[in-house]
Amino acid sequence: MKKNVLIRVAEAVQASSMHGWLVIDRNYRIVFVNDAFCKLWEMPKRDLIGQSLLKAIFDGRKQDDDGIYHGPLIETMDTGREFPAMEACIGNSRMHSYIWHLVSTFLLRDEEGQPEYAAGIYVGIDKFKVIEKQLDTMNMDIIRAFCKAIGIRDAYTKQHSEHVATLMVDLAEYMKLPAQAVTTAYLAGIVHDVGKIGVPEKILNKPGRLTGDEYEFVKRHSARGADILTDIPGFDNIADIVRHHHERFDGLGYPAGLKGDAIPLFSRMMSVCDAYDAMTSARCYREPLTLAQALAEVVRCTGSQFDPAVSEQFIQFIHSIRASGSH
Repeated sequence: MKKNVLIRVAEAVQASSMHGWLVIDRNYRIVFVNDAFCKLWEMPKRDLIGQSLLKAIFDGRKQDDDGIYHGPLIETMDTGREFPAMEACIGNSRMHSYIWHLVSTFLLRDEEGQPEYAAGIYVGIDKFKVIEKQLDTMNMDIIRAFCKAIGIRDAYTKQHSEHVATLMVDLAEYMKLPAQAVTTAYLAGIVHDVGKIGVPEKILNKPGRLTGDEYEFVKRHSARGADILTDIPGFDNIADIVRHHHERFDGLGYPAGLKGDAIPLFSRMMSVCDAYDAMTSARCYREPLTLAQALAEVVRCTGSQFDPAVSEQFIQFIHSIRASGSH
């Protein structure tokens, strides 16, 4: 019964998930895998379903010669430890390749409290590793520190920032922007909500509607985040993008009420990426919209909240990744 429930949950995200999903039982047998995972690993589903994960990918071994687990999902099943978002460079012995992933793992336990099934969500981050290598190490350490600080106070904001960074990079690539612009898109996405460090937790995590004063306080986060980022050498452009990511195309946004092309391009891109991820994410006060509902909302707000040209590119991009099953 538990297996059926877990599989139904996994299948529910099969068509819409941009990330790879993998479910194994306590014998490491693969009981579910989605198309996005198969594409990440360049392996057909028929070679995975019903097979031992250890044998299918890792030559039958749980650990390498140094005693390090071949991936967080195996470690989760073996030790019972779950990982909320772990960077892992996972080797595929069959393909003789290594892939960087951001992996989150979850356990379903039996009546005696022992691990029965484990599920893993995989996000390919090879492209982000390439981007990070192009950046100043000290600046990346500062960025990671900010992200960690946000995550400690509000796990949703950290996860949301990672999702927005992914959308920004993929949208920039879809729009055929140059490599340096893709790097800018990544950085802006990962730090766009850094100003929420100054928002009290009781407001950040409030389950109900915010009061007028609370909403005005939250609105300051974009300007506050920009002020923080201007103190990092070379981040003036990123700070400007963050400052204006809540501007609206019709001029009714904040903090400056900029309109149309006066809003930086990356801020206009982030406006739609930010809203889309927020709409499709579950929150304590509402259920997520389906992808179709979220895209319909993007269409509805085109020309008012969102730049029509950017909206068109974003919608085409989402349709393209859904058709290909990528991410």
